[in-house]
Amino acid sequence: MRGGHRREKKKKAKEWYVIVAPKVFGEIEVGETLADDPAKLLGRTVELTLDELTGHMIRSSHTKLLLQISEVERGVARTRLVGHEVERDYLRSLARRRISKIDVNIVVTTKDGEKMRVKASCFTVRRASNTQEHTIRKEMEFVISERARELNLNNFMQEILLGKLSSDIYKRVRKIYPVRRVEITKTEIGARAER
Repeated sequence: MRGGHRREKKKKAKEWYVIVAPKVFGEIEVGETLADDPAKLLGRTVELTLDELTGHMIRSSHTKLLLQISEVERGVARTRLVGHEVERDYLRSLARRRISKIDVNIVVTTKDGEKMRVKASCFTVRRASNTQEHTIRKEMEFVISERARELNLNNFMQEILLGKLSSDIYKRVRKIYPVRRVEITKTEIGARAER
């Protein structure tokens, strides 16, 4: 009987907190969570697809965003973007036989000093030679690091999520070898980039 009373008391102490997206996404409500102490919410990661966040304005159900609760005030849990990831099933659908998949994994620093890891994949039309793969990889790394240097974090992430960076890489590398698609497959911002 006493144990049940104690459990009931603990439940009453919990409160609902509204989770909001970062400013770059208009601070819209993305969910709710229950906690007995707001400090316990700090650092918690929230995952949602890009089209869920943008209200289907950007059609991309295969792009998952990672938001981390960074501040809790008056029942509102504010988040910051800590990265994104393209679903593996989608990437597998792009990787066909007799083609080359060229991967890049690079740590860059944005114009406003934010360190981030960027992973990208280029899918060719036919199998490329080792020399062509090497040249494409170098070009991908160059475009990603140059763009990061020119833009602040929010603008750089916007170019990644809207597909502009992929498109720019595609235009550059197709001059080296016929390319079917380029995807920025994953980003990790801040401390996550160091791992």
